[in-house]
Amino acid sequence: MKKRNSIRFMIPLMSGLLLVPALSAMAMDGDDAQAETYEQEPDGMAEQEDFDDDTLEQFADAYVEVGEIHREYSERLQGAEQTEDAQQLQQEANDEMVEAIQASGLEVQEYSAVAAALERDPEMREEVVGMIEDRQ
Repeated sequence: MKKRNSIRFMIPLMSGLLLVPALSAMAMDGDDAQAETYEQEPDGMAEQEDFDDDTLEQFADAYVEVGEIHREYSERLQGAEQTEDAQQLQQEANDEMVEAIQASGLEVQEYSAVAAALERDPEMREEVVGMIEDRQ
């Protein structure tokens, strides 16, 4: 049963990873130099797998908030009748997710790096899943 809980938490995490590049691009002011910097940072940051407990706690906080935002906006998107409405809702969702990540004390790139590390490190993933379960 515990394994099912881990999988249940990781599915949204992995789908959330698809949003992270878009989120971080929106968090930047559009400067091409910054965009190039971002493209280079995740690889180096993803290799860092030794995150302290505070960072993992911040990630768990952000993950729960991002999940709630994702659920709320998924429901709203299903009701969107026009493409423009759907695009506006997606933009609002992305903005709120970026704010939630930053409110937790992380930058979007750090959030992405932790998420990537969780995919590779089952022990860290189990630790973070436990943190997330404590918050729900």
